[in-house]
Amino acid sequence: MSILKFFQRSSDLEEHSFESLIKNEQEKLYKIAYSYVKNEQDALDILQDTIIKGFKSFEKLKDMNYFSTWITRILINTAIDHLRKAKDVITLEPDWFDPRRNEENTTVMTMDLDLVFEKLKPQQKTLLLLRFYYGYSINEMAEILGIPEGTIKSQLHRTLQLLRAKLENGGETYGQTSTRD
Repeated sequence: MSILKFFQRSSDLEEHSFESLIKNEQEKLYKIAYSYVKNEQDALDILQDTIIKGFKSFEKLKDMNYFSTWITRILINTAIDHLRKAKDVITLEPDWFDPRRNEENTTVMTMDLDLVFEKLKPQQKTLLLLRFYYGYSINEMAEILGIPEGTIKSQLHRTLQLLRAKLENGGETYGQTSTRD
């Protein structure tokens, strides 16, 4: 009977091994990382750093039911750290200099939600992603971010008001007419 219990306990440990838990979360984690940096290589770097940090402190996790929340929080912090470090670097996008673009096309392109999203602070992006992309409840978001539910609600409300103002009636650039005839 003790051999049976040993094998049963061994299978329980395998079920909650770091590797198996990460495999279940890897796609979601990659999407979150990518949504922060919009670059495959940077997203993979952030994911790798997250996995290393998670592995090093896996023993500190007391309740395996919170693994997803715990590892997501590590990823968000890692992504924000990456953005802070990359803030001093100015990248030049070659398609910005496309001579076929005219002023009207550029104005229309800047109305895109993706561009407005990119201008948000990392905390604002986090709130929108967790709530609307991943469908977390306010309570779950509070657990992940480690801040009170009321704070989540007020910050989310302010972020949505900001988005609404930037996109309302075409946003800040809509309606600006070309000076060319």
